[in-house]
Amino acid sequence: MYFQIDRLKIEWGKTLNEVRPLLENIEQFKPYGGWPNIRCSCLKIFGLAAIEAEVRAPFEDRPVLQVQYELSPIKSRFWQKQHVPYMEQLEKVLGTPVKSENLYNHSYSGKENLSGSVVHSSKWLFNQARISLSVYGSVRNKDSGLAAAGIFIDLTDEIAISTPFREVAKSFEKKLSEFITEHTPIAKFKLGIKQKPFQIVDYDLRHPYIAEKTDDLRTSQRALYKRELYQTPSIISSKLEVDEIGYYKVPAMNQIFVSNKWDTVFLSPDQINDIKYWDILPARGAGRKELDLKELRIEDDRYSTALLDLMLQIESDTAQEIEKRQGYDD
Repeated sequence: MYFQIDRLKIEWGKTLNEVRPLLENIEQFKPYGGWPNIRCSCLKIFGLAAIEAEVRAPFEDRPVLQVQYELSPIKSRFWQKQHVPYMEQLEKVLGTPVKSENLYNHSYSGKENLSGSVVHSSKWLFNQARISLSVYGSVRNKDSGLAAAGIFIDLTDEIAISTPFREVAKSFEKKLSEFITEHTPIAKFKLGIKQKPFQIVDYDLRHPYIAEKTDDLRTSQRALYKRELYQTPSIISSKLEVDEIGYYKVPAMNQIFVSNKWDTVFLSPDQINDIKYWDILPARGAGRKELDLKELRIEDDRYSTALLDLMLQIESDTAQEIEKRQGYDD
């Protein structure tokens, strides 16, 4: 299985840093923010004229999971909606979409739609990928040319593509488990909010929260979208409630571990760790406390002191002052 940029076929599963040299002789454009990405010239996709392709991955050393194509304007016949020429071609290539939605705003009848809007969307679902079409309200002027629509390909078979990265995580988790016993001292911090396992929610799926009930899928997502988030050792998990955080040291690894019932991160006492504390003030919601502990997010009730106690423990053991910020619950 592969994605295509003009005549170049690239296998799904290659990491972004493996794809870069394959595209180095194609005209490049400035990358966008968010995930690491490569923007390059592309003339055609699925028989439609294009101006660029954008290849994205969660990290440079993770597989490409998204490819986006910007499509050139097509002049529709005077009685046709803007999306019709794109759909006619895509249905020849991909078949009937599983979902289509017209988003034309009748209040703008007789006026030009804003280029930032989308007036039509369609989706096709396949075993390993989802393909989406978005037709813009009017032409967008990009540094690669004029774009009137976009095609988005998302790889959805996360279990299959994550295999080598799961093995790396599993090796670390096995090593950690070798140093943990029933007698490992663990400090517990009782929070005012129930914690949740890490998962990617995909609202385009029939069951968006399927990862919450599928350990294999959650393990795959953790390996793809996180670099230092691991499965909580079973001995530790069995001792924690859904509203508790476990804090324990493993001297043999010279690391401190922080776990909720499902997910775990480690802290190094002899180097700076990525930690941020947020005091979320009430606005639309009731407000809360939040600790971003590397890749583990911990939330607590605004009136609870447990998270503050945990922070004091971390600061004491790492000799690191935690960065503190304030914002609003909006």
